[in-house]
Amino acid sequence: MAQKNLHGNSKPVFLSRLLVKSYRIVQSMNGSYLRSLGYDNFKIGHIMVLMNLNEQGVTTTDLAKIAKVSKQAMSKLVNELVQEGYLVSRSNPQDLRSSLLFCTEKGNKFLEDLMKSRAYLAEKFTEILGKERLELLNELLGEIVEHYDELAVNSNFNDSVASTKL
Repeated sequence: MAQKNLHGNSKPVFLSRLLVKSYRIVQSMNGSYLRSLGYDNFKIGHIMVLMNLNEQGVTTTDLAKIAKVSKQAMSKLVNELVQEGYLVSRSNPQDLRSSLLFCTEKGNKFLEDLMKSRAYLAEKFTEILGKERLELLNELLGEIVEHYDELAVNSNFNDSVASTKL
């Protein structure tokens, strides 16, 4: 793929550049949508936490492993969500040294709104690409992510991503 520069000449656009720019577009669209609903201080890491909770409760250590971030980074995110009322921490009956985290009503409402945001993005991208091509893009990117997740090469990267604001 080539793109015109200021002088009208074509220059190649590299895959890495396209991926970075598309990530920023998604981040901006998601952030704008969620801010329009009143979510002003959300970070990507907050979403990582909330998306990995379950009804039985989850420990901070387990969340850190799932999200591939350090325990310290996860503790910071969890504490922020507890302070804002999105999570509640309760004693773990199986291990009194740890606590289990649960989503509150406020946290569940955020997750509903996040799904609306994702549907909005899919709708906008479908307008550009069409349904079939968007599905293909999702499939191809999913294969790349799955490959590198299996290699577990991105764990240090996730700590910095977790604190990125939407």
